[in-house]
Amino acid sequence: MQSNNEFSDLLEKRRKDCDFLWVSRPMDPLLPHLLPPELKLSRSQTINAVLNTPRVKEVISDIANQQNVYQYIVKRNAYAILQEMASKAYLPTVRWLGFIITKALKKMFRSIYINESMIFDLRKQMCSYQVQYIYVPSHRSYLDFILLSYILFSYDMSLPNIASGMDFYQMRIVGELLRKTGAFYMRRSFSNDPLYKELFKAYVSFLVDHNDRAIEFFIEGTRSRSQKSIVPKYGLLSIILESYLQGNVPDIQFLPISISYNRPPEEMLFVYELLGVPKPKESTIALLRSLSILKNPGAHGSVFFNITKPISASQYVTSKHRKSRVMDPDYKLPTTVIENLAYDIINTHQENTVLTTFNIIALLFNERVQTYPGSSYTLETLIEDYRWFTSWLSSLGATIHPTTENMNADELNREILESLKTHSELLTFDESNMLSLKSSNIEMNSEKYTNVKGHTLNKRTMAVAVPTINLTIYVNPVLFFLAKLGIVTATIGLDSIHIDKAFEQYVLLRKVLSTEFALPLKASSSTIDYEWKKSIDILTKEGCLHIQGNTVTGRKTTLFSLLHNLIIPFIDAVCFTCTTLLHWDESVLGTITNQKVLKECQKQVEIALFEETKFRPHPYCLSLDLFNSTFSNLLQQGIIITPDKYNTYLVDRVQMAHLITQLRQLPLLHPLGSYVDISSLLVLPTSVHMQAKL
Repeated sequence: MQSNNEFSDLLEKRRKDCDFLWVSRPMDPLLPHLLPPELKLSRSQTINAVLNTPRVKEVISDIANQQNVYQYIVKRNAYAILQEMASKAYLPTVRWLGFIITKALKKMFRSIYINESMIFDLRKQMCSYQVQYIYVPSHRSYLDFILLSYILFSYDMSLPNIASGMDFYQMRIVGELLRKTGAFYMRRSFSNDPLYKELFKAYVSFLVDHNDRAIEFFIEGTRSRSQKSIVPKYGLLSIILESYLQGNVPDIQFLPISISYNRPPEEMLFVYELLGVPKPKESTIALLRSLSILKNPGAHGSVFFNITKPISASQYVTSKHRKSRVMDPDYKLPTTVIENLAYDIINTHQENTVLTTFNIIALLFNERVQTYPGSSYTLETLIEDYRWFTSWLSSLGATIHPTTENMNADELNREILESLKTHSELLTFDESNMLSLKSSNIEMNSEKYTNVKGHTLNKRTMAVAVPTINLTIYVNPVLFFLAKLGIVTATIGLDSIHIDKAFEQYVLLRKVLSTEFALPLKASSSTIDYEWKKSIDILTKEGCLHIQGNTVTGRKTTLFSLLHNLIIPFIDAVCFTCTTLLHWDESVLGTITNQKVLKECQKQVEIALFEETKFRPHPYCLSLDLFNSTFSNLLQQGIIITPDKYNTYLVDRVQMAHLITQLRQLPLLHPLGSYVDISSLLVLPTSVHMQAKL
């Protein structure tokens, strides 16, 4: 395999060899957790060991007493739960699936890139250290865990125990096949089921302590439909760290893996889910139907796996913590320890996400529509801006594939056209050789949306929103490098402002947008101060800011405008959510629930989208994820409170009114152009059909 920018194409050799001979090759998969034989437990031994842990036995006894039944009945139920939960590694199944998956991947993708040197380094480490390894990939598609297992199989490494949702378990045949490749199943919520909770905790602990295979889980908990990182979940991470705190393993190495796609297979489903259309239920029949994507070879471009250096648990769980456990068996790790590790993993994902050519094209096109509404891109002007922006973005540490550093004009021309070819259903050069957005809204078979999560949007709104949100999904992966800079431009604007006042507004905006950009809500003052100073330095160096004494002034450069326009939709979504909650009329809308808030916010954005004002929102503001993240943020801040009544909320109107006043003081500069203005110019698509649950 040839390396390209330190990445090797895993499919290159597969296209030359016989797939059957490859999957049936002699194998002795590398087991990462070096354990003496007496500590290794088989599947049945693990299940029995879990049932006999003191805490599980205690819970079984308590439940038997509460329900007035014999203990063996509760224990039998516990045994059935563990049989449902436990993985069952079986190499022949892995080989058979490997053959089928190889055929499918060669059809779907042109390349699967991986930084191979990290794989070789990892193999060396695993042969030397008696520690447990945890694979923690970012979650961008259902294919993530399949592709990671495929990569490990390719390098003769054992497949991990993979934390999987019950949606897959319930798929006929597929659920059991996945179990034999290493999947163990967990329910989405079980905090109110003490038996399941204790069984799951004990089972995972035994996997960490007594299984020679690694563990894999998604710290984000679910796929990111917006294709940017979302706030981490702590449950499974805290269970894993418990084994290290207890001293059952010498160390645990967490391996962050950043995954990015040229074009995720669920691309259009993500768009409709963000607008409120529920995703189709996972089923074996739906899986078979989805194989239609194999009709167009290479239609999904390339996928990138950027494996980073492991993060040691010992950096977070100190000897002081472990001594505290020895002194007090009931001692629990401080939540800050778990949160710090979780956010560092998320941060590593974002830092090492490989940005593709189309990510940059989408960002530049989005800015062009808003800043130069009457002047679209030609190929020549696109190439010019592309070269400028990728050069600057690379200086911030972003990984862009392929790099333009050594490309001549013809090579860059070909690369951009090839990227646009992959996304020809979204962006295309029209008959006038101008880059144009393609209408991709698909009218559903039913006029009545029975299960829509938000407001039922009209046809005109959908015609604008679907292609725009689809495009914005490709902009989002770049935001890690730009979001904080954008927040700074929103706190300063183009007028002169005292730098201390600007910093206060930065702290405010950072707090309300923390859930949107996966930033710790309660970051230390030193962390926030460092972010601020670093951003100010970058923007000053680029000529976006001018500082004189204690006063700072924004300058409307091309970069300032781009950064400012990128952050505006997120601030607007916060404003819509807060205003909706402040003026909530229970006599009309009923009690406040999350779903009602989503529906009302989306309704208000739709109205504002077509108003003839200077402050029309970006269509991305229709995304339910934006309202959800704001709602979650306000809940964490205590501006929304939860009364005793289940799933209903109250608003602290004093705090909310104060927050809205602060947000209105921001020197925001809404762009002149709007996607609504170009909606009549959208290129119409060819006939397309999509299965959706409505």
